[in-house]
Amino acid sequence: MDNGTDTNLTGRFLLAMPGMGDPRFERGVIYMLSHDSEGAMGFIVNQPAEGLTLGEIAQNLPENVASTGLANLPVYVGGPVQNDSGFVLYSVEDDAAEELPVGLTQSMDILVEAAQGRGPRHMRLLLGYAGWGPGQIEGEIQANAWLICPADLDDVFTAQPDELYQKCAARLGIDLGLLSQDGGEA
Repeated sequence: MDNGTDTNLTGRFLLAMPGMGDPRFERGVIYMLSHDSEGAMGFIVNQPAEGLTLGEIAQNLPENVASTGLANLPVYVGGPVQNDSGFVLYSVEDDAAEELPVGLTQSMDILVEAAQGRGPRHMRLLLGYAGWGPGQIEGEIQANAWLICPADLDDVFTAQPDELYQKCAARLGIDLGLLSQDGGEA
């Protein structure tokens, strides 16, 4: 598929370029959950919501979840679309997965399973997501708004989200202080 980037972004990170002009994505690392001809969807995975926890935002949290440490799980800003809706990004225990084994749900069932010790190894609670219409993300990449970076499971669920942006840039061999927003054509 030729989507303008010659790359399917599913399972990769997008790093917001310095000076992109949208403060919602400043130093953001977005895990791309899906990308096809219909558009793209991802989640900012390195922006904790200031002091918010599951117990503070979830109404009617089942008692068997509320009475566990799960109520203290931090909540992250997933993106500007539907930012009043909760999402759970989680690891899928599938050794045969060809892509990065990450799933998505809005069901409380995953929290109940985790409270019973049957849940996924990793979870990230998010409010909202980042979404793009057909061709939109390709245009933004062409305009130098994003860098594409390989993603791995440990980074998607890192316990040090404030270090992820710099870590991904270093993985690409890039000194972010030297980047320019001005693109050109060869």
